[in-house]
Amino acid sequence: MTWSWEYLPSEQHVTAGAPAEFLAAVGQRAAELVRASKALHLDGASYQGSGEPMR
Repeated sequence: MTWSWEYLPSEQHVTAGAPAEFLAAVGQRAAELVRASKALHLDGASYQGSGEPMR
């Protein structure tokens, strides 16, 4: 069993016809989600439970 997709469309196929401004905004939002995820989820190796503010 593999975790690859059976159908993996190209970036060109997925974004065809979308305005450049829209694609840039999507990229910015995706980067914000990555930064938020890194801030919320601690490093698994050093995790020792949620702190007081997280409870």
